[in-house]
Amino acid sequence: MNKKLVKEFLIITFTIMIIFWGSCALISQVFNLTVNNIFLRIMHIIGGFSPTIASYISLKRNNKVKSFKEWVKKIFDIKHNLGTYALIVLFVLIYYILGCSINGFKVGAPIFMIIIILPMMLVGGGNEEVGWRMILQSELEKKFNFNIATIITAFIWWIWHLPIFFIKGTANINMNYFLFGIMCLTLSYALATVRKLSKGVFPCILLHCFINGLSAIFVFNFSWISCIATLVVTIILSMLILNKNKKMENRKVSEEL
Repeated sequence: MNKKLVKEFLIITFTIMIIFWGSCALISQVFNLTVNNIFLRIMHIIGGFSPTIASYISLKRNNKVKSFKEWVKKIFDIKHNLGTYALIVLFVLIYYILGCSINGFKVGAPIFMIIIILPMMLVGGGNEEVGWRMILQSELEKKFNFNIATIITAFIWWIWHLPIFFIKGTANINMNYFLFGIMCLTLSYALATVRKLSKGVFPCILLHCFINGLSAIFVFNFSWISCIATLVVTIILSMLILNKNKKMENRKVSEEL
């Protein structure tokens, strides 16, 4: 594991997050302002880009990318097999079918709005993956096994979100922070599995965008039962897929010898 890369990524990420999200939360609470205030909105967006900004700076400082163009090219690696994109759909279906069937749901925006919402989610979450999964998860897996690396990444990701639970007007303000933590772990398993099999970050960005984007269409409230059920099913599916992939790789190696 490149400890220097991980350390720099986390320091830059949390420094930007504390400055912008921390200040945004403080101003929101003290002056009773919502995120709809243009000043707070800008601070909120910049804070959300902290893993993205930290990704480029830390990778550049550690000679992992030579230029901004190379970094962007590394991110938008769209050439993946159909199995990767099918896996994205599968994890999205698990998340929403279980959430909606257990909790009930209401339809928010029309389904066709996903065409507009999905690109918007690059700003509303998908951009984070160039940090969490491309750097943190990948580096941790060099030192720890998949499960431990995923749990550590999920925990850090969960803590990083804390300030927005105090910014009035955000979707998180009325959420249970601990239920949100379970969903962070659930999505971390899904995202880490996609990352491990695809060896790319764009599929992770796409999965993150779908999860966030569809929440505006299929609206449901989290519950302990649905969160735990979704976590268990996602982990079981991840383990089955990763074990099957490992067997296929071992078989391929054996055939080549």
